[in-house]
Amino acid sequence: MSDDLFEFTDSPQNSLSPGPSWKVLSVEDNPEYQASLLLALARCRVMDQPLQVLTAGSAIEAAPKIAANPDIAVILLDVVMEEDDSGLRLVRTIRDVIGNSAVRIVLLTGQPGMAPCKDIMLDYDIDEYWCKSDLGNDQLLGVVASNIRTWDYISRLTKAKHGLQLVVDASRSLSDKRDLHSFALTVLEEISRIVDIQQQGILCAECRREEGIDLCTVIASSDKFKASKGHLIAEVLDERQMQAFTAALHEGCHIFEENFSVLYFSSKEQSDRVFLTLVDTAQPLNDEHINLLKVFSENISSGFINLFLYNRLSEMSYQDSRLGIHNRNWLCMELNNMSRMEKAAMKITLAEIVDYAHMGITFGEDFCDQLMESLYHHLLALYPQARCICRFNSNTLAIVSKAEEHNDMASRATDEQALMVAGVSHSVPITTVDFLLQDMNDWEAEQILRLAKCGVEQARRKQLRYASFDTSLSVEISDRVALLDRLRTALTDNELYIVLQPKVALKDRRVVGFEALVRWQTKEGQQFSPGEFISLAEASGLIGQLDRQVLKLTCEAIHRLNDEGIFLPVAFNASPTELLVTDYFDKLMQVVDASHVDPCLLELEITETQAMLDYKEIGPKLRNIMALGMKVSIDDFGTGYSSLSHVAQLAATTLKIDRAFVSRLGHSSDGEHIVDMILKLGERFGYSIVAEGIETEEQCQYLVNKDCHVGQGFWFAKPMKIEPLLQWLKDKALAASQPEQTML
Repeated sequence: MSDDLFEFTDSPQNSLSPGPSWKVLSVEDNPEYQASLLLALARCRVMDQPLQVLTAGSAIEAAPKIAANPDIAVILLDVVMEEDDSGLRLVRTIRDVIGNSAVRIVLLTGQPGMAPCKDIMLDYDIDEYWCKSDLGNDQLLGVVASNIRTWDYISRLTKAKHGLQLVVDASRSLSDKRDLHSFALTVLEEISRIVDIQQQGILCAECRREEGIDLCTVIASSDKFKASKGHLIAEVLDERQMQAFTAALHEGCHIFEENFSVLYFSSKEQSDRVFLTLVDTAQPLNDEHINLLKVFSENISSGFINLFLYNRLSEMSYQDSRLGIHNRNWLCMELNNMSRMEKAAMKITLAEIVDYAHMGITFGEDFCDQLMESLYHHLLALYPQARCICRFNSNTLAIVSKAEEHNDMASRATDEQALMVAGVSHSVPITTVDFLLQDMNDWEAEQILRLAKCGVEQARRKQLRYASFDTSLSVEISDRVALLDRLRTALTDNELYIVLQPKVALKDRRVVGFEALVRWQTKEGQQFSPGEFISLAEASGLIGQLDRQVLKLTCEAIHRLNDEGIFLPVAFNASPTELLVTDYFDKLMQVVDASHVDPCLLELEITETQAMLDYKEIGPKLRNIMALGMKVSIDDFGTGYSSLSHVAQLAATTLKIDRAFVSRLGHSSDGEHIVDMILKLGERFGYSIVAEGIETEEQCQYLVNKDCHVGQGFWFAKPMKIEPLLQWLKDKALAASQPEQTML
């Protein structure tokens, strides 16, 4: 805001007097002295304006005149009239009752002793005190002129303060407007208040620089322009007003004409957009109004900038920049704004492109964006009556539609969807999940969306192309969360334990080793199967802590076996995700060293898929621990991703035939062929072979006949805790038949 918006000078054209003359009130009960005052002031001019002298013969007569004429500049007040203190009581009435603090009061007295000057000046808000005998003609004119100048200055300050307060109030009223129409309408209303327009009109038009003045459109209007909203300004304005609009647009400044003004607003943030406001007045605006409009215009410009920034922020918050459609934040807001009745009639559907991340790595981000855009149009065709389709996350769109609305997504869920990218059809697998909202009336939107995300993840985990869920999924999730809390406690309270399943030589049934399997029993005696808690530990990041506990328990079991003279290797399992942790193998060896266990008595079991996919990364580390004497087994061999070119390079000592193939021996030639192939691979590349899940003598004999030497399964022994295992070994007299140290 510039410092020279308000200029106060003594020049006549800058006087803010309310009319063509200055008002002076003479309150005097002596008619002769009253007449002499009128005669003396008759031809007086102050700042080139004459005086209008009002008269009153008493304080009672003066009070209503003062109240009716707030623009009286000077009051010449006799102190002693009908009563000795009538004048002084009128002073209090003027200042305290009427509330006029601007008028200049000059006390006149013919009896100085009745009201001493010193006491009066201290106790009353008066400006001068004169004895009538001392106030000659020249002194009277000087007193009146100086007090008129003072009153004029104070009045202008008061009006400026009032005007600035109007500007402040007007600016505040703009601060909470968040859309262009309501903001522009408020601008018009506040301008009308500032310039006190009556029965005239104001309009605001939006212009684009590149389009020119002819396409400027009225966005808000009032009074005589009220019906012009939405019209081109050329249809509304006269020739002079159009010329002023054109000048304001080209020169980038306000234009003030005799009976109208054009205010110019723009911002750097929206340099192509300009807003022009026409203020039509019956009379020319005075300097005060023009200055106030300039000040207010500064605030309006800031308001437009804030409005643009807010709308941009809102767009970034609630709109996907890639597709130009609503995003998850908007969907959350929309769900929260739904009534219970609306929500009960709706469903939310998530459609996820499968393997989207891999596509992004392979084909790039632009291709994936085009794929999502194609999916969006595909869903628009499938859900023509959808309430909204939003981008839920990078690879998922969300559809809110009526629960009974028919679409063929479910029936086509197993089919790959044909999505067009750059004119070429791409067959893309889509996972689709439906949720009915009728049972979620009391749910927050964020709860609903989190549940929907969990539903998609569960469908993906189960490799489903279509699934429909309800609030029971929330119960399942709550159960898993509760189980996770209990698992944390179990790890802290050492509720996990291991059981050992013997591995036997198939020909003579000698025990040649063991596999450690983790189990969980709470202090209350409740048992949880590994299938329940191991996957939960992997998903929650607790698997590393669990694996280390299992390894420690395995080392303790080895010490117990050694105490009984049994020196056989014990296998333990490692989670696939843990193998890729940078310091996994370092921590493994720290546990082994701290337990003082010979690495030759340990065997690490990893899955085939992990060994194959990440063999370049984990292979050298596996070879390091093999060099220390620890064995490495490839678990479930034949069920995962096997590349024959890598089989010969596996960092392993043993291949384990999965129970799925063993169980088919004698029933399926396919199972027999796979077992034969694994045995030949082991023989060809020097791997030991262990068959898992042997449950019949027929399976055992088949494997013996095929030169499979070692196996494990319920046919020989179930997994047992260490003490029952030791007793089992003694009872069967198997341990006694072993040498002092038996190695696999």
